[in-house]
Formats: sequence, structure tokens, C-alpha cells
Amino acid sequence: MELVAERVARLCRQAVGEQLRRHAERYGAAGVLDRIAEAVAQGRLDHHLEEDLDRLDDAFARHGIDGLTTGVRGFEAWLGGGGHPTVVAWGCPSPLPCPRAVPEGDGDRPVCGLTGAPFGQRRIVL
Repeated sequence: MELVAERVARLCRQAVGEQLRRHAERYGAAGVLDRIAEAVAQGRLDHHLEEDLDRLDDAFARHGIDGLTTGVRGFEAWLGGGGHPTVVAWGCPSPLPCPRAVPEGDGDRPVCGLTGAPFGQRRIVL
């Protein structure tokens, strides 16, 4: 339950003033925030509190506020695998390709404006 205590401490630091309450009401999570406050007032750090913290985080994340009680997520390369981080992109299909690349997932598969050929998938090692 140490992690639950850390999450509660993070939430408490952000609960100064009425902003947290207003956002919880706006995001439909006021009842969840009330249950969390009640558990904290009773000194209860249990699985139910952890589930309510998850619910509160989810409600805020759906509105663009990520990591309310857990902190901001970061990326760290996995060094033990011996591999290198890569990015997948669409690249120019020409045998002598131009430098144009489009991130995969940014809409439809692009085509070359000159030849009409569809771009090919490329892995770019970072």
C-alpha cells in the first residue's frame, strides 16, 4: 500500500483550493473524489482506495490531464535488449528516394506526387 500512500500524497498536493473539485465535478468524478477524501480522513489505505484513485485518474485522463495521482509518464529505452529504438514511417518509394517521410498513423498511406506510387514503410533507427 506504499504506492497508494504516494498517490494520495500527490493528490493532496494538488487539492489546494477548489480547482481539483471543479474539474472532478466537470468530469463526472465528484463522487469518486468524495470517496477518496473519506478514505483519507479515516486513514484507510486499501484496495478500494486504489481503485478509486484509478477511476479518478481515468476520468481526468479522458479530458487530457494524464497522471493526476501517478505522475507524468516518461519513455526510457530498454538497454538490456541490445536493440535500438526505432520509429516507423512512410518513405519515398523511388529507387533514389527523396528525404520525405510521413509518420505512420498520420492519416492514409501517402503517395508520391510525381509518380503516384504509394510510399513504402520504413523503420528509422534513432
